[in-house]
Amino acid sequence: MFSQFFVARRKMQFGARNNVQQLRNDIQKFEIFLSSVTSPLYQFPPNLTGTMSILQIGLCASLDEVNLDRLKTKNIYKTTDFVSKDPEEISHSTGVPYKDAVAIRKFILAQKSALPVKGNIFYKNAVESTTIISTGLNSVDKLLDGGLYTGEVTEICGGIAAGKTQLCLNVSASVIKQDCQTAVFIDTGTSFSARRLAQMLPSTSKLEETLARIHLYTAYDIYDVFNILESVRVHLKTPSDKDFYSRLRLLVLDNVASVVYPFLGGGAFAENQGLLCSLGHMLKSLAVDFSIAVLITNNTVGGERGMPAASLGRFWSSVHHVRLLLGDKDGTEAERTVTVLKNCRGETRCSMDVCILTDGPLQ
Repeated sequence: MFSQFFVARRKMQFGARNNVQQLRNDIQKFEIFLSSVTSPLYQFPPNLTGTMSILQIGLCASLDEVNLDRLKTKNIYKTTDFVSKDPEEISHSTGVPYKDAVAIRKFILAQKSALPVKGNIFYKNAVESTTIISTGLNSVDKLLDGGLYTGEVTEICGGIAAGKTQLCLNVSASVIKQDCQTAVFIDTGTSFSARRLAQMLPSTSKLEETLARIHLYTAYDIYDVFNILESVRVHLKTPSDKDFYSRLRLLVLDNVASVVYPFLGGGAFAENQGLLCSLGHMLKSLAVDFSIAVLITNNTVGGERGMPAASLGRFWSSVHHVRLLLGDKDGTEAERTVTVLKNCRGETRCSMDVCILTDGPLQ
C-alpha cells in the first residue's frame, strides 16, 4: 500500500506539470486513489492526503467558486501557495477582492498554523508525564540516569547474537512484573521467546497473569510494522482494551534493520528514504504523544577504522534520543559491554559490563 502511494506521488512530481489542465486531472486522480487504498489499520495523515493543503470551495465563506477559479488561473492551488503571497498581490494579479483575500488568509493561518506553547507550560507537562522505567539491570540504569524515560526512543545496536533481544526481554520483564504496567513487543525476526521471558520474571509472580501484560506482534516487512504501529496508536486513542492500553509503558521493536534492509538501495532512493523517515516519525510521535518508552534494536556495520557503527545511516541517528552499543567482552562468552554512544540527557562513551545467563534475568 505504501509503495503504491509513493509511486503515485512520484508520477505527480514528474508528470506534465506545464499543462495546467493535466495537473488538475492528476490531483483529482491522486485524491481518488488515496481514498481507495486507505485501510482501517492505517489512515494516511491529512498532510499526506493533500485534502488539507488544497484550496477547496467551502474552506471558508470568502472562498466561493468564483474566487477559486480566479486563483486557479494564476496557479494558486494550495494553501501554501496562497499564504506565501501578499493579499494585495493576490488581489491585483487574480482579481479576488482584497477583503476576501485577507479573510481567506486569516482563516488559513488560524486553522493550519501551529499554536505556540509557553516554555514553562511545556516543561511542566514534560515533568508530569515522564516516567523512568528500570531496565532490570542496576548497571545499565546507572548509565541511563535511572533507566528508560517515557517520551523517548532508545536504541540498542550490536552484532549478530550480541544479546540485543535478551536485553529487550529483560526490560520487558522489568515492566510487566508491575501490576500497573503493560508492554507491546514487535518481533521482526521470530526471536521472541516466552519461555526465556518467563525465566526472567520473579519466581513469586503469577506467571500466566504476568505474561498477559505483554502483547506480541509479528512483522515480516516494514508495511506490517506501519500497520501495527498505527493499530497501537488507534488503541491508545480509543482503547477497546482499556485495562491494557491505559497502562502501556513500553513498546519494543526488535529488530528494525531486518525490515528496513530490503527497501534500501535500488533505483527508488527517495521513496525508500521516505519510508525510513515515516517510520522514525511514527516511533517518536508514539513515544511523545502517549508518554511511553520506545525501545528498538539495530544491527552494526563496519565503521571508521574498523570500529562497529550502527546501521541505517546518518539520518536514522537523529531518530532516537539514546543509543547503546552492546559488544562482546574480550575472553568471555557470557559477558557483554554496554556503551552509551548517544544520550540527550547525560554522559556518553561510558560503559558497564552485563552478564547474559542461560536462565534467569541478566546480571
